[in-house]
Amino acid sequence: MLDPILHRTIQVMIFSVAPFVELRASIPFGITKGLPPLVALAAAVLASWIAIIPFFLIMDLFFDRFLSRFRLVRHFVEEVRARGHIYVERWGVLGVGIYVSIPLPGPGIYSGTVLAWLFGLPRRQAIVSLALGVLVSALLVTAISTPAIALIRRILSSMGY
Repeated sequence: MLDPILHRTIQVMIFSVAPFVELRASIPFGITKGLPPLVALAAAVLASWIAIIPFFLIMDLFFDRFLSRFRLVRHFVEEVRARGHIYVERWGVLGVGIYVSIPLPGPGIYSGTVLAWLFGLPRRQAIVSLALGVLVSALLVTAISTPAIALIRRILSSMGY
């Protein structure tokens, strides 16, 4: 049996690379399951960083030949272009990191990678920008969710739950 901390850390990492869940949900999940906030943050950031290069490769190898055939995928790519183009046009490669750093549903590591891929940004610079954006987003999510979870726990415990 795995150590409970290691088990929760692995869960956070898996949730962090799940599309649409990513670190915006995995960090609060880890904290509510008893992980120290910095452990949840580190696990989510590491997993997200690991996903960047493989996702670029998936887009390079499979989008034109296979993925573009699916309307849902094309719709996702067009949504990313529509929502993210202003960041790239305004700030270039740094704009991808800014886009990813927004701790709201939507602009995560996958959409940021798609955005960098769509605009043909220099790969190394885009990877660094994406990695920094993930770190900023994780810090913001942790800073927001840690006190919110503590407050909810206090309220629930005062109600007898």
